[in-house]
Amino acid sequence: MELVDRVRAALPRAQERRMFGGTGFLVDGALACSVSPRGLLVRTGRELFAGLVRRPGVAPMVMGGRTSRGWVHVAPDALGDDASLREWVEVAVSAARAAG
Repeated sequence: MELVDRVRAALPRAQERRMFGGTGFLVDGALACSVSPRGLLVRTGRELFAGLVRRPGVAPMVMGGRTSRGWVHVAPDALGDDASLREWVEVAVSAARAAG
């Protein structure tokens, strides 16, 4: 199953929108995560960012030469099983709700 389909199954009530060269998933009007060929872009919020960015297969989101300290890219290899994906989706949803 493609990553976008796995995220769609994990977030059945999310609104989908094309963005960042992939498919964004909005929860309560706020972007929670986005799937692209690079993997999964996850909203973490600033509080969790430092701990999560240290995990294998995770890198900070860099846009326009600036590091965003509230978003990370998770490589497809780090999302191999449903439990891993579910954990990242839960982080993203929680951060999106806190931001909204």
